[in-house]
Amino acid sequence: MAFTTRKSLLAKMRSGDEVSWREFYDAYKPLIWLCGQDCNLTPDENEELIQKVMVEIFSKDIVGKFAPDNVPEHVVFKYDPGKGRFRHYLRKLIRYQAIRIYRSRVKHPTASIDDENLPPLPSADEWENAWNDEWRKHILNMALVELKGHVQSETYVAFEMYALQNRPVQEVAEFLNISLSSVYVAKSRCIAALKEIIRDLEEK
Repeated sequence: MAFTTRKSLLAKMRSGDEVSWREFYDAYKPLIWLCGQDCNLTPDENEELIQKVMVEIFSKDIVGKFAPDNVPEHVVFKYDPGKGRFRHYLRKLIRYQAIRIYRSRVKHPTASIDDENLPPLPSADEWENAWNDEWRKHILNMALVELKGHVQSETYVAFEMYALQNRPVQEVAEFLNISLSSVYVAKSRCIAALKEIIRDLEEK
């Protein structure tokens, strides 16, 4: 099965294509936020983490010069595949910036943060496990977006209701005015397509 819609962000990075700030920001902000939570950062620190990671990946003068929602189209980056897998690069970058933020909090505590009641940074192994979980969720979410553009809307809705929302097959069939067998076929086709999309999204 060959898909001809837009290439995934990971595919662009693997090939060294340019990726815009907006495209990357929208796709990776949730992942960075969740990783910050795994590092026991506060919401304000999470926002700081997102900005630091984004600035490191893109140009150094974005923060203070452009608001995240108003970054010009020309602000792009090209990942060098020679550096290795992008997910490993991103993992190291997020953890490095999270540790810096956490240590800054310890050195310069504020009245709004009660450090005694905040858990410490996760160990390297705990971080690795948390990262792997978050990365799998991230890939699945990206794959579902891709899938939605590859199949008919009725097929996707049937799959979403039956396979993702665990609605009874009879309810799905009646809601969409289709047969039970059509619901089963929609699930089967979408799962097969989803597996292929995930394989394409995963870095080699």
